Amino acid sequence: VTLPDIKCTGIRKVTQDDIKKATKNNCAVKLIASCNKELKVSPEEIPDNDPLCVNGTLNAISFTSEHSGTQTIIGRGAGGMETASSILRDLLDIRQEIARN
Repeated sequence: VTLPDIKCTGIRKVTQDDIKKATKNNCAVKLIASCNKELKVSPEEIPDNDPLCVNGTLNAISFTSEHSGTQTIIGRGAGGMETASSILRDLLDIRQEIARN
């Protein structure tokens, strides 16, 4: 699979009205990647109680297999603190490498 194989639609065209409509329907607009018969990434209206409807820096993935059914994994994504921690770790590694040489 290469990038041109994936139909990508960003969030630029999502309006306040789209968000209000979703909220009124007890839903949220989330950027969803899916790979069924086609590969795509696009904003989707999903119910508030859907396991993929996570907030903040959380990310979620759902997959279905023949033997285990549908599984959902939820974990922290790259939020501000996670990114800052990673940058600090990189800087400390660079400093340590410079000190060795």
